[in-house]
Amino acid sequence: MNKSRVEAFSDGVFAIAITLLVLTIAEPSSYRDLGHQLWERWPSLAAYAVSFMVIGIMWLNHHSVFGYFERVDRPLVYLNLLLLLTVVFVPYPTGVLGEALRRGEGTRVAAVVYAVTMAVNAFCWSALWLYASSGRRLLHAGFPEEQRRSATVAFSGGSVVYTLAIGIALINAYALLAFHALLALYYAVDPISRRAGRG
Repeated sequence: MNKSRVEAFSDGVFAIAITLLVLTIAEPSSYRDLGHQLWERWPSLAAYAVSFMVIGIMWLNHHSVFGYFERVDRPLVYLNLLLLLTVVFVPYPTGVLGEALRRGEGTRVAAVVYAVTMAVNAFCWSALWLYASSGRRLLHAGFPEEQRRSATVAFSGGSVVYTLAIGIALINAYALLAFHALLALYYAVDPISRRAGRG
């Protein structure tokens, strides 16, 4: 399989997903009181901003992770497609959550759907990494073994953290958005490279 083609395809999917996010912000229903209409949509803007940051950082880390692979095979391509499926889905729960917050209705369900989407995405990341790194199947020969082990712990731990975030969704939707914003900031500095720098 051609790794460059897989990466190029993935880049295109990330670009489409992050662009679709803007469509989650509803247009004003009336222009007579436009200022009020726009202000009412600040929860949608908040959800948009968080999800934009999340997808953008996922794209950066996807590039980093694939940089550690010497090659790709068919199973990895399928796992990558599964990951991209969850990425493209992100705009939908983002729009639902933003609208629920704006209306003050169904916020708990909307937050849970958003949190579950992010948790499934995290498990897809873990599956992709575990498949590629187990037995150093697809890694570059020079990739440090200690770095491989710490990255595996990081990916597995991330799945647990994102799953626990579902509990936050049951408590408060705004807290959930803030939590995911903080997680995005954590992952903004590639955890694998950061651990490598400490070695």
